[in-house]
Formats: sequence, structure tokens, C-alpha cells
Amino acid sequence: MIDSKLNDILNSYDCSDSAYVISDYIKKNMKEIPVRSIGEVAKACFVSKGQISKFVKKLGYESYFDFKDACIEYLEAQIQKKQIFRRELNLEKNVAAFTDQYRKMLQFIEKKLDYKKLNQLIRSILQHKEIYLFAQGEARSICQTLQIELGNLTMPIGINNTDFSRNFCYDKDIMILLISINGRSFVFNKSIIRKILDMSNETWVITCNQDIVFPKNKLIVPTEDGALNEYAVRFVIDIIIAELKKGQPEKQ
Repeated sequence: MIDSKLNDILNSYDCSDSAYVISDYIKKNMKEIPVRSIGEVAKACFVSKGQISKFVKKLGYESYFDFKDACIEYLEAQIQKKQIFRRELNLEKNVAAFTDQYRKMLQFIEKKLDYKKLNQLIRSILQHKEIYLFAQGEARSICQTLQIELGNLTMPIGINNTDFSRNFCYDKDIMILLISINGRSFVFNKSIIRKILDMSNETWVITCNQDIVFPKNKLIVPTEDGALNEYAVRFVIDIIIAELKKGQPEKQ
């Protein structure tokens, strides 16, 4: 993870080296990185933006945005993330226990899901000419799955970058869909959420966190066990994809 990469630099570089200075700053201010621009980090480290770009590439990230995403993933992993498999059980017993957990999760979603809201979301996807997705951390892989599946249905769909700064033409026919599994984007990325809310486009969020404040459209994925939230959101996304495919002509 990113923490070990930073430690490697701190343990092998001189404290006057720019790589050491940047690593030290990031390690001490990890919680702030998701909401800070490359310029703000460069200024705090007394280096140029170009040096920050070179630094993140040294760590193996293609861009500063990918680096920020890695920081978010690390932070999420620190928030008491429950392990699915128990150390004291062997593989067979863990698989059996997980299967039982997963079955209960599916049954809970089936009973508690707001089907009216789900139908509204699906109709909204069908009514708009384009869909733009926004997610960070572990939810980005879900966005990629959705992008592939909707692309196969010839529905134009794009994934915005991690700070929502790409200049798209968000006309009224474009829908914005946020996926925030545990609602942490609303903690780490308040400025981005405000930017999205300022847009006049129809906007939806899919999340397991029923307590988030979001004045636009919200689909809550019901869960009993927070350790399974990511699986629960993936299941609901699969439901959405299956319903959208239902209206497509069958291939001969």
C-alpha cells in the first residue's frame, strides 16, 4: 500500500532530499491529501508541481489523481474494516461462513430495497443521452464495470477523474451518478460534492450510508453487516444492469 512506499523513501533518502520532504509531508497529512490540489501540496513542501508529478510517478502512479485515489483507499482501509475470513478457520469453513453471510445479505437487500427509487434511477438512466460516473477508492472498480456493461448496451457513459475537474459539457441531457459505498466521499471530498450539487443536471448517489445529506436523488443500498457493503453495492449494480439489458433485443 501507499504507506509502505512512503516508508521506503523515508528510510532510504536523506532528510534534505525533496522526495523525503514530500513523503514526510504526505505521511503526516494523509487525511488532507484527498482534498488538496497538486499546487497546494507543492506549496506546502516548498517544491514545484512538476516535482510532485515526478514524485507520484516514482511511486508507481500515472498521475496525481491516481495518487490521491491511492491515499483514499489507504484511509478507508484504516477505518476498522472488518475482515471477511476469520484467522482461526480453514479455507473450507471460511467459504461456508461467507456463503451464509452473502445469502443473508442478498435476502436482506431483496426485502428492504426501495424498489420505487430503484425504478426511478433505471428510468433516469434510460431517459438521458449520456451518463457520467464519479467514485473514489474501492468504488471505482464498480464504476468501471458499469461503464463496460452500459457501453455494451450502446449507452454513452464516462468516468470523471478523481477531483471532478475535467471540462465536460454538462447539458441537461447528461445524468451524473455518484457511487459512494460508505459515504466517505462526502467526508473526504466536500468541495467536489458541492461542485456536483451546483450543477443543474439530474444527479443520483448510490450508497449504503443512509445518514449522508444529499438534497438530490439518493438510492440507499440496505445492509446489516458493514463488512459486506461493497458486495451489496455490486449486487445492486448488477440488478440495474440486468434490468437495462431486459429491454434489449435478444441476440440470435
